[in-house]
Amino acid sequence: MGFPAGKLPAAELKRFLAILEPRDPAVLVGGAVGEDAAVLDLGAEDLLVAKTDPITFATEDAGRYLVAVNSNDLATTGAEPRWLLVTALLPEGASAELVAGVFESLRVACDEAGISLVGGHTEMTVHLDRPVLVGCLLGTVPRHRLLRTSGARPGDAVLLAGGVAIEGTAILAREHAALLRQRGVDEETIARAAGWLRQPGISVLPAARLLRSLAGIHAMHDPTEGGVVTALEEIAEAANCGLRIDLDAIPVLEECRQIAQAVELDPLGLLASGALLATLAPEAVEEALRRLAAAGIPAAVIGQVVPPGEGTALPRFARDELARFLSSLPAEVASGSAQTIE
Repeated sequence: MGFPAGKLPAAELKRFLAILEPRDPAVLVGGAVGEDAAVLDLGAEDLLVAKTDPITFATEDAGRYLVAVNSNDLATTGAEPRWLLVTALLPEGASAELVAGVFESLRVACDEAGISLVGGHTEMTVHLDRPVLVGCLLGTVPRHRLLRTSGARPGDAVLLAGGVAIEGTAILAREHAALLRQRGVDEETIARAAGWLRQPGISVLPAARLLRSLAGIHAMHDPTEGGVVTALEEIAEAANCGLRIDLDAIPVLEECRQIAQAVELDPLGLLASGALLATLAPEAVEEALRRLAAAGIPAAVIGQVVPPGEGTALPRFARDELARFLSSLPAEVASGSAQTIE
């Protein structure tokens, strides 16, 4: 039996990555479970950070999505995103209006993030029913400020900035509003959640920029597929540590709670782009919360990093809750739903 849609299971990914270990000594951080981007030492004052991620669904805001998912992962290293290359695979026969829309979306998103689009590749591709965009984002980080997911250490506080689960809830509200109405979710809740892809949006770059210079910050990681719980497990795997998490302290947004309950999903396993996890020394927590609050970004301490074997037994999700929901729908309904595959 083959793998289902979504992330490759962590154990399988770890096995496959083991045969691809880079031999170039310039590679400081290569492919590894829980690490969000590659880091290269080219001998300069700053390190070069690289990330690639695709967007595989059709939307008028494909460029915004592409910039967000790539800059999120790059920003968790403490880096500033700078240069973007895009491979745009467009359906054969795509209209000039569709192509112009993709480029305009990229222009706006790059301008907002302070990123330069420096190249890539564009082609009309057979057997595609929607655009597929693949980004390769490069950035730089001062070597003394480099952060790794593996940098989490026992005694650190675990902080979550933003709420759970912005992206998954927004997709449910946008694509399955009729079902939510049938299940008793009111129109105002659906409308608010449907707007989350723009406000607050799925970018964690503003929060990462506030935290990366903080004395005592040790690791950052952004939850995506599999939700905040899967991201916590990735931190524990990367850092060889345990996590003592207060599940009730995780800030589940009220609209998410209502919508997830209506379709019998667990918010903690739902696609969570738009939130940022950080581990930091206890004495740094107050300043971190102050910076985030001043920027209007909600945040909460949800637990502590502990030695291996001493952590909380977290819920297990074999796949993202959104993917599980979609698999229960008729094929023609599920195929029309917008999803990111990261």
